[in-house]
Amino acid sequence: MRLLLSLSSVIIFLFLFEKQAYSQDIFLPDSIKREVYAIQIETNLDIDGNLDEAEWQKARPVSEFVQVEPLQGNQANQDTEIRILYNKYFLYIAAFCKDSAGRNAIRVPDMRRDFDRDFDFRAHDFFGISIDAFNDKRNAMAFMTNPYGTQRDLLSFDDRLFDTDWDGLWRVRTQRNKNGWTAEIAIPWQTLRYPKTDTPSQSWGINFFRNRRKTNELTTWSPFPRAFSVLRMEYAGILKDIQPPPPSPNVRVQPYVLGVADKYNGNEVGYEQKTSAKIGGEVKWAINPNTVLDLTFNTDFAQADADRQVNNVTRFSVFFPERRQFFLENASLFAAGLAPADALVGGSMRIQPFFSRRIGLDDSGNPIPVDAGARLVSRSLKRNYGAIIMRQRGNEENGATNFAVTRYSHNIGKQNRVGGIFTMKNRESVPDAAGYTNWTGAVDGFFRLSQKLSLNMMAVGTSSTQNRGAQGMAGYLQFSYNSNQFVGWSTSTIVTKDFNPEMGFVSRYDVISNSTGGFAVWRPDWKPKWVRGFEPGMFVETYLQASTGRLQERVISFNPIWLAMQNGGFFGLFVTPTYQRLDETFSPLGIN
Repeated sequence: MRLLLSLSSVIIFLFLFEKQAYSQDIFLPDSIKREVYAIQIETNLDIDGNLDEAEWQKARPVSEFVQVEPLQGNQANQDTEIRILYNKYFLYIAAFCKDSAGRNAIRVPDMRRDFDRDFDFRAHDFFGISIDAFNDKRNAMAFMTNPYGTQRDLLSFDDRLFDTDWDGLWRVRTQRNKNGWTAEIAIPWQTLRYPKTDTPSQSWGINFFRNRRKTNELTTWSPFPRAFSVLRMEYAGILKDIQPPPPSPNVRVQPYVLGVADKYNGNEVGYEQKTSAKIGGEVKWAINPNTVLDLTFNTDFAQADADRQVNNVTRFSVFFPERRQFFLENASLFAAGLAPADALVGGSMRIQPFFSRRIGLDDSGNPIPVDAGARLVSRSLKRNYGAIIMRQRGNEENGATNFAVTRYSHNIGKQNRVGGIFTMKNRESVPDAAGYTNWTGAVDGFFRLSQKLSLNMMAVGTSSTQNRGAQGMAGYLQFSYNSNQFVGWSTSTIVTKDFNPEMGFVSRYDVISNSTGGFAVWRPDWKPKWVRGFEPGMFVETYLQASTGRLQERVISFNPIWLAMQNGGFFGLFVTPTYQRLDETFSPLGIN
């Protein structure tokens, strides 16, 4: 009852806040979009960062960027000029990022691809492009570069689901001078996803954005509210009358051969010589602009990043993110579920029906060979669907294991969707261990109730032939509110004791939880120049044992002082009283 009252009160508060609090700052997209034109050329450009080819003088430049941060809607203090060309092979984009301080203003802390995924990319100077080639105002491809030519790219869906590990094929070179820096970009048409139409010309959604780290100034060509991101494509401008070549199937093959020769000499180990060879690889087939098929055989994950070492002194499992490239592409389609956001916005519970690290790894993270697998993904204006099948090699202790997952998501209206996901894990019998099958099924929905308020929900059930066919269920309901002045959320979850998604991940079992909180984003005119805003907040997180109703844990986090500095730093005070009930022995580091 207390849970329902808490949730209801928060929902009422958010709706009232939606009607009353500074709604004029979350402006609607312009009915008349900003436009940019791409000029067709016949030659291939030399991508070197120097915009000295005569073709660039034919382009029709656009500029007049406006601020998103710190002063939404003001003209950019350092403007950016954009030019676009294309031929039958590439889309060319050039940016001249003007800067009165020249090279001295540049900040680039990391040179790794994607600006290091574990680091805040906003610590870089960067220029970026977001492209909605289907012009459906939901899907986006983003390409970014810093002043030293480091690439970052990602796919976005509804500005909520992101494939940050997608690596497209494109080229960029940059140059730095006393007046700023330039970026020259060439994107092959095979990398871009756009429709096949009967008319020669198309109009795409497009936006350009730039971050100047020295002053933490984020600017954009087509304005959007600072509470959102540049990937909210309903705010994008229009790339007019571009004539790309008709999309065609695209196949990429990545085979490998691994040879090993061992020779042992010595009294203790004896004399032995043996050799072995391993072959395998992957095939990616872009069947059409909407559909991609990936095949893998005798998969080798040697190129995957190593996990970070973690000393876990909690009672709960550590969530290690996926790092294997085969599972990273299009991962957002299969990532339906609840996960913590930055700074635990939305709460700390995690419920995912499908977690790809259950394939090819044991519970300790040790690799198990994958014999073969396939993945099919299709995205369109109306629906998205995909499937994965994998076969994992067996051994004397455990039989070979077959994995299957299917996902379907249907778009409703402008930014709503409903869907379902189903997983199956089948382990074959061996003399020392019986086989079994585990199923997980879920239905989910996302609804953008307004520009600021959204609802995310899911119901999940599991069943297994083990343990006399034990069945369990889980679910969550999450309201999120995001405006220029306030961020709030209320997340309620339930996970029963027998819930067992063997291809998924759940942070806690046998629990009913609620996380409710929010923080203000206050920027009064009288604040000091070195302060960007005041962001005090509070959230309360409670956990009850589902089988008994007893309180297990309560965390109250209150930060009455939290300053966001103009230089990107933060200063604040947190008070976090915590209560935990231990119903069984807890032994961190072997100490009871």
